[in-house]
Amino acid sequence: MQHMRTRPATMPHMKLSELAAVIGADQVSGPQAKISGLTLSSSRVHLGDLFIAAPGQSQHGIRFLGDAISRGAKAVLTDAVGAPQVPEDFPLIEVPNPRAVVARLAAALYDHPSDDFLTIGITGTQGKTTSTHIAEAAFGAQRSAVIGTIGARVGGVEAESALTTPEAPELQALFAVMREEEVEACFMEVSSHALVQGRVDGFTFDVAVFLNLGRDHLDFHRDVDD
Repeated sequence: MQHMRTRPATMPHMKLSELAAVIGADQVSGPQAKISGLTLSSSRVHLGDLFIAAPGQSQHGIRFLGDAISRGAKAVLTDAVGAPQVPEDFPLIEVPNPRAVVARLAAALYDHPSDDFLTIGITGTQGKTTSTHIAEAAFGAQRSAVIGTIGARVGGVEAESALTTPEAPELQALFAVMREEEVEACFMEVSSHALVQGRVDGFTFDVAVFLNLGRDHLDFHRDVDD
């Protein structure tokens, strides 16, 4: 089966100092590096990536920096906990909360690709998948894209997507692919987890659809109000 690429054919290139300026970070050290991608997962590093080493639910991402470097990471963005563990002279941006800035960085690196097509975000406890696929069918698969629980498609071609709503670096890279493929609209599921974790920060949906609210995911949220 043919699969759509998950990063644009024309890769971006920004200096580490330029990315730091996007988020107003002044704690930049090590030699200058040119960045062509970014990721929160060491297993998804491409050559030239900025690795985001952020605190996780059970462990800190800095533990995986060695793996990220071996796979081609050219710099790291981390916090005060991770910074002392970065090898000397390895390019580094230090910020208080890496996750809070990653979406803005990804949007800037790929030059805000979602500005070039219609974005429709659909959230709610039940019905997100059905709604996005009905919308894709009505609009026309060849002219649109869909992202959600059972995967992603760009112009009717399957694309890899591990989460209902991808992490911001993967999402913005996929948006850049959509721009290259000249899609006219993207229909995407937006989970409550994604909203809390900032995966859809860095851009504004043209249309937001709220379906319903149930009691699912109370293992993640404090209560229904949350």
